Amino acid sequence: MKRQFDENIYTSVSLTKLTIFAIHEIANNGEECAYERVVKECFTLFPRRFSFQRYPEWPDGTRVKIEILRCRDKGWVTGNEKRGFQITLLGKRVAQEVLRELQKSKVKELRRGQTRDRGDTIITYLKESEPFERFKQNKKDFKITEEEFRKLLVATFETPHRVLEQNLNYCLDVCKQYREEELYAFLKECEKQKAPLLKSHTKSKKH
Repeated sequence: MKRQFDENIYTSVSLTKLTIFAIHEIANNGEECAYERVVKECFTLFPRRFSFQRYPEWPDGTRVKIEILRCRDKGWVTGNEKRGFQITLLGKRVAQEVLRELQKSKVKELRRGQTRDRGDTIITYLKESEPFERFKQNKKDFKITEEEFRKLLVATFETPHRVLEQNLNYCLDVCKQYREEELYAFLKECEKQKAPLLKSHTKSKKH
């Protein structure tokens, strides 16, 4: 039987911690930890945190991708979208700590001003990126590599052009909604410089 957790508790736990817990659950069941499987597990366990704001009945896959990368950066998982993900010993320890936090009887109060909106996750991720820092410092001479562009869109070199375009458009829409004009301009400049990466998908749709 699938675990059920109090929404009032898990909404106060960080998305990255919820993601490593979901990965730990998959590993414990002896299943292959593919990206799509992680999306399903995150949404099943914590629907309030991993759904689209406007369509709460659907899981937000882009959000899960960002959190998986964060787990990998922290050394909690290894692997990639193509080969699947493997939880590390450190990741297992963190997941066990998360379980204790989720089973608390008392609900932690949210920090003042803390938001549960998935859009904030995207905005924070983009603002903390190294390319955006360079863009702010020198917009005229700003350049971005393909590797940086793909990482910005939570993608690898194996990620198809179609997904790159989808992720870029999603990020642009979030910037519009949040009125993040500088961040929007940054993404448009990245799109302009890396247009060939998106061109093959655009051409294929015309035929």
